[in-house]
Amino acid sequence: MPGFRSIRGVAPAGTGRPAVIRIREETVTRRERIFGVIVPVPENLSRLADRVRRPYDPNFRLIGPHVTVLPPRPLPLTRRQVLEAVKRVAERTAPFHLRLGKVKTFRPVTPVVFAGFLRGADDLERLHRRLSRAPLRGPESFPYVPHLTLAQDLDGDRLREALALSRKIFSSTALKSWLADSLAVVEWRSASRWITLDPLSLSRLPPKRKTAASRTRRR
Repeated sequence: MPGFRSIRGVAPAGTGRPAVIRIREETVTRRERIFGVIVPVPENLSRLADRVRRPYDPNFRLIGPHVTVLPPRPLPLTRRQVLEAVKRVAERTAPFHLRLGKVKTFRPVTPVVFAGFLRGADDLERLHRRLSRAPLRGPESFPYVPHLTLAQDLDGDRLREALALSRKIFSSTALKSWLADSLAVVEWRSASRWITLDPLSLSRLPPKRKTAASRTRRR
């Protein structure tokens, strides 16, 4: 639709509705810039995702495969302020494991193909809650659900092709797991350009597990 940028997400479970954030060009003031936060996808998995995205995702040339943890929103902040806010969350977050799950579509409600998560969805949801607080709080069309978008904005035949290809690729690969150990801020610069800023490490150490010996010594 003219005058809009659409950042598509995944519908809340059971609603059958797409999570689409539509931002009117004229509603973004001169003091606001559009930022989002993502978990990077490793190169080997990105290559697999791009086998689907290249022919079936119109955003292929705008931004690489990624897992959104803070959907893009206009913020009255400088780039430095956004980076500092995200860094504070990253420093309080331990790395966690992700594993992709089933490939699904929202057909016939919206022509989107995506992969959900078998592992790590709770960690992504927790990250989203932490990032969504002030000063990064902003409008979101639907509740956040973790996903990896593979194809979108397709007619019926091409959607079926993209779904079949996605299921073929992601049902047979052992490369569906990775360690999420960083976040990256993305910034919208123009209708044809997003930039990804330097990654911020997830640096909180996980709590040490109590061993039988340590429990014995305390008695």
